[in-house]
Amino acid sequence: MPLSAPITPGTVDWTGENPGILLKDDSGAFTAMALFFRVAWSPVGQGQVLWLYGSPASQVGTPDAPNIVLADNVDLANYLKSNFVGRLGVFRDAPAFERMTPCLAQAVRSSGDPMSHRYAETIAGEGVSVELVWEDLERPRALELTPDQVGTGAHTMFTLLVAARSAQIIVNGRALPGEVGSRVQAGLETTTAFLYFSETWVIPPGTE
Repeated sequence: MPLSAPITPGTVDWTGENPGILLKDDSGAFTAMALFFRVAWSPVGQGQVLWLYGSPASQVGTPDAPNIVLADNVDLANYLKSNFVGRLGVFRDAPAFERMTPCLAQAVRSSGDPMSHRYAETIAGEGVSVELVWEDLERPRALELTPDQVGTGAHTMFTLLVAARSAQIIVNGRALPGEVGSRVQAGLETTTAFLYFSETWVIPPGTE
């Protein structure tokens, strides 16, 4: 195991759920990217946030494929942009990143069962309804990762990973193009569609 001490040193950044879907075309380019956050604790409170690049290669999305942030806690959305999403290279380097400002989410709900075949999160606001759907779910894996093994490069992270072999990002009833791809996390072969439960991000001592 990467860590052996019963009490993890450092500062808790946030804890909660953080599922995502990254879809690709045949060339391997991203066609749509979504991260969802259901945060149980952070320095700026609880909340739920959707970060969606419906048009990841463009500064401005389209009505059918928007680049949008929906949140029921705007302070949390801004906090995650600075402290978390902005540390993830593929999201930070997208042309739309600097333009992404949170809009108010009016409804958020989950459905399905992560122990079964299908799980979904639905987020609506600003005239947009987004459904994230994960299917063909794999068995859960417990992960305990060090900063060099996570996308931010700055956290110790604990989580339960349930990978999905297929997934959809549906905007106002229309599925965005692309397919689930493969990726490697800390030597583990997995996919670009994932459910992360009981996820806690800790900033190690001396790096705050």
